[in-house]
Amino acid sequence: MTSLAAPDKLVPLTLPLGFIAVGVLELIAGAFLLALYPDALLAYRHPVLLAAAHLLLLGFGAGALMGAMHQLLPVILEVPLARPAWSYPALALWALGTPLQVLGFLEAQSAWVALGGGLALLGIMLFALHMLFTYRQARRWNPVATALAWATAYLVLTPMLGMLQALTLRYGFYDPNRLAWHVVAGLVGIFLLSILGVGHKLVGMFTLSHGVGEKVLGLELWAVNLGLVGLAFGYWPGCALLAVGIGLALYDTYAILRHRNKRFFDVGVRHFLAGVGFLSLAWVALVLRRYELAGLWFVLGFVGLVVSGMLYKILPFLVWTHRYAPQVGRTPVPLLKDMLPERAAHLAGALLGLGALLTPFAPLGRWCFALGTLPVAYALWEVYRR
Repeated sequence: MTSLAAPDKLVPLTLPLGFIAVGVLELIAGAFLLALYPDALLAYRHPVLLAAAHLLLLGFGAGALMGAMHQLLPVILEVPLARPAWSYPALALWALGTPLQVLGFLEAQSAWVALGGGLALLGIMLFALHMLFTYRQARRWNPVATALAWATAYLVLTPMLGMLQALTLRYGFYDPNRLAWHVVAGLVGIFLLSILGVGHKLVGMFTLSHGVGEKVLGLELWAVNLGLVGLAFGYWPGCALLAVGIGLALYDTYAILRHRNKRFFDVGVRHFLAGVGFLSLAWVALVLRRYELAGLWFVLGFVGLVVSGMLYKILPFLVWTHRYAPQVGRTPVPLLKDMLPERAAHLAGALLGLGALLTPFAPLGRWCFALGTLPVAYALWEVYRR
């Protein structure tokens, strides 16, 4: 089985843990904000919807991605992190800026939005610069590394477009197409590309799958990126290319599972597969031009389920490696599979999935999703505590 252990030396636990912990808190805040204010879904520029979207995506999604990359990138590139000390100010800037920006949306304070967004962008740019220096050390390159490089580039581009759009509201050159690019670059560029790359790596690893190459993943990345370019030339060319990318992703997942040696799926893999189902639903809704449905199923179903499921795999490994690996052979230590309270994780998955499915149609769905974030936090807290 391929290891998640970083080469040469361990990544400081506080780095991935800090990004993930802040992200989970923002997941809870964003989910309950949507549940408490159901009218937020009636207008795409509703302050509560803007606040919740930034908590769920800039907070939870980006936080989990940045935290996970501190562990995954050294493993994938087979090099240590280049400048670990840079990640502490990056974490502080992002963790301070995101809630300040959210508060600005809720209180209609454009200065807070600009200041918070600027701080978060500075933190993300510092993180991206750190990752760039880490990439420069690499002697080997593969499609998983390419996926994370693209995701990092879009991670910088997306808030820059958002900041530019915010300035246009004040200075009068507002362009709704720029807002659409801000959304598409975030959803497709950051989350679809990173999940395709990391999912290929982790699902293969945790189902003990062998013999599946990375050529299909490389084609997925081309198709999705060309799909983004295609959207600039027309709705249908972009949708068609994105459909090719998603179709290749479904085939890649099928091939990984067909070659697996582990018969039963654990809770993390089940979350991933359910999330892929929501990705398919979101694309169908996009083709039908049901943008609200597509967005909600993508964010709550695809991103919510896949990211929480991956954290169930990454965090136990991180904590076990730092806390128990040095004691192996000298004293009894828990097994890796005993680090996660699986009942809480299964309950969370059921509530998140049901909530994501029903949210576009009934207020009950938003409460299901919000309540599902609590066992996610409990399960991850127990991992850290054990």
